[in-house]
Amino acid sequence: MLNKLFSQPLGKAVTRVLEVFHPWLFKTLGRDRLEYIASNTTNELTQKIDPFIWTYACKAKVISIRQETVNTKTFVLLPNQNFKAPIAGQHIELTSIGANKQASRCYTLSEITPNTVSITVKLNPEGEVSPWLHNQAEVGTVFDISLPRGNFVHRNQDKLLFICAGSGITPAFSMINNLLNCSNKAGEANKATPQVGLFYRTQTPENTIFSRRLVQLQANHDNIKIELSYSRLPVDIVTPSYIDQLMSAYPDIKQQHIYLCGPELFRNDVIQYLESIDFDFDHLDVEQFTLPVIEGSQGGNDNAVLEGDVTVILKSQNINFVIPARDCHKTLLEAAEEQGIVMEHGCRSGMCGSCKTNLVSGEVRGNKIGRSIYPCTAYPASKQIVLQ
Repeated sequence: MLNKLFSQPLGKAVTRVLEVFHPWLFKTLGRDRLEYIASNTTNELTQKIDPFIWTYACKAKVISIRQETVNTKTFVLLPNQNFKAPIAGQHIELTSIGANKQASRCYTLSEITPNTVSITVKLNPEGEVSPWLHNQAEVGTVFDISLPRGNFVHRNQDKLLFICAGSGITPAFSMINNLLNCSNKAGEANKATPQVGLFYRTQTPENTIFSRRLVQLQANHDNIKIELSYSRLPVDIVTPSYIDQLMSAYPDIKQQHIYLCGPELFRNDVIQYLESIDFDFDHLDVEQFTLPVIEGSQGGNDNAVLEGDVTVILKSQNINFVIPARDCHKTLLEAAEEQGIVMEHGCRSGMCGSCKTNLVSGEVRGNKIGRSIYPCTAYPASKQIVLQ
């Protein structure tokens, strides 16, 4: 009966009217109050009336679409009441509904407002999700999303440099906007404001994502310095001239806290350069959405390079545990979980950064940058390992 009712024109008209009022509902009632109301009134009837509100799933609706470049679009999303407030720099996992299957992809939140979030998506013709977004998603399209994830976020550093390439600008843009908004409030309260730098690698002015808005940010704020590096070469290629431009623009690079985001080859080359100048990797954060290549991480005897047990010390939790020699082929996260020890984590594949911690002493193999490691994809390589 309900299916017949809501397949009729009247039911569809009711749905369209409700969709118009969704932004108004969130603005008027607030997310917490709407969550309370929906959670106490969800049933078969209300789910048919409005499946966006009356659901326990986390969903988002496209409320506007903006063309950034010829192959990049920004989708402004209204998440439903089950979404939790994100932090600038975090990402969501979006599930598209294609013709025959579902596919998921992580996208950084490029903008955050009290009721909406935005994702800025470059078209990858060979991908599964971006072609669907570019060619099929429209205002009113609803899809499943995850709660916000990731630790690629600002942590109150005073001097920051964002080094980005291509669509890697998205987390930087989100954090820069948040920092500048906070600095305005800090200025009003006579507090120190952070100094922010952006070194953005792109091919041409026409291919520069957020180009006009970056110009506006530079003009409206004294505490930000934006440098654009143009090259007709693919954005993942780091040339000596690029490094020269970087050093010329930021000669004090070793005094900066760096946030690095872009294609894998680009990230690796920048990290290699930073290593060559003895940069302190405790002051480097890296965002990656592709699975890192980890030598010897396929399990079996190749990983069992240690003879004897391994002691792991978690300083932040004041916990010690022992990894038996027979389990040295397991990741630090797996070994901890088997002993009932909780370590923060997310994707379990070394991409989201939720488990990132500092290696105080000892050695690990696998996913690490300097003394920063990702326990979900790092393996013991010394008799004692001390983690922050």
